[in-house]
Amino acid sequence: MTTNSDNTTSAKMVACPNCKALSKWHSDNPNRPFCSESCRNKDFIGWANEKKVMKGNAIYDGVLSNDLDGSY
Repeated sequence: MTTNSDNTTSAKMVACPNCKALSKWHSDNPNRPFCSESCRNKDFIGWANEKKVMKGNAIYDGVLSNDLDGSY
């Protein structure tokens, strides 16, 4: 956060990952980093429908964590 010359505190502004609108990065913004609940939900729906993915390592695709550490 930054402090203005009149001793008021203002929150940092960040671009919404979904629509790129500026939104306040502050604890009183329950949707951060998104600008709204709608943008937050659109992002979640994209992940749920697998339109958004994180690249993985083909060596470990389909391997469960229990398989990696030897415990069953």
